[in-house]
Amino acid sequence: MNDREVQNEVIRYLADANVRAQAPCGAPVPAGEAAQFAHFLARRYYRDRLARSFRYSHRFRRQTGRMAEEVVDSEEFDRFLSECVIGSLDSAQRVGEMARARLGVAPQPGPWWPELLDYEYAYFLQAATSEPSPAPDHPARGVSAVCRRFTWELPQLLPRLRADAAIGDELRREATLLFSRTREGRIYVVEVEPQLEDVFLAVDGSRTPEQIARAARVAVAQALQALVVLNSIGAVVMVGAKH
Repeated sequence: MNDREVQNEVIRYLADANVRAQAPCGAPVPAGEAAQFAHFLARRYYRDRLARSFRYSHRFRRQTGRMAEEVVDSEEFDRFLSECVIGSLDSAQRVGEMARARLGVAPQPGPWWPELLDYEYAYFLQAATSEPSPAPDHPARGVSAVCRRFTWELPQLLPRLRADAAIGDELRREATLLFSRTREGRIYVVEVEPQLEDVFLAVDGSRTPEQIARAARVAVAQALQALVVLNSIGAVVMVGAKH
């Protein structure tokens, strides 16, 4: 085993609680030391990404008395550490749900609060998921990509939150946002039209572009064009590519 392979093995051992639990006596790092350091890494990893992803709700900490990143010091997170795989979608979903549940109880700053938390949760999935998608046989969704319909106009609401401006019912407008992450780690949040949403939702990893077009009720040429756009932002992985 060369130096790079040893390094990758140590990283995998520290990042994946399941690997540590199944490791033989000759593990690359002593079990006790590995668990302690791995837990430190996990807390730091998720604390940082929670702080960045839930930054808008953080502005209301004086009203709510809570912050998303506080979940890493909770008993629930302590239990999660024994199963944590740093960077996996499953781990990101579990931590994101902890944060959303913590922030979702009363008091809430406004009627738009639940949707703001949904937005931040979807963003967190992109920030905290780094596991690669396998090269697919057919177009497949990016591992953390998610499409979400909102009843509040989030693209306009967020700037008002930054400016501490009033938020009224004029911002009640349905908008569909697509959250994705490229293999280079760039995160996109884009408002999508119904046709692009339909193509994205039709992608399931088993359909050909022609089948995707039929499922989305669009012409094949339109489906192919949409797939190119979705691939460019990491929302879809094309055949022969890795996300």
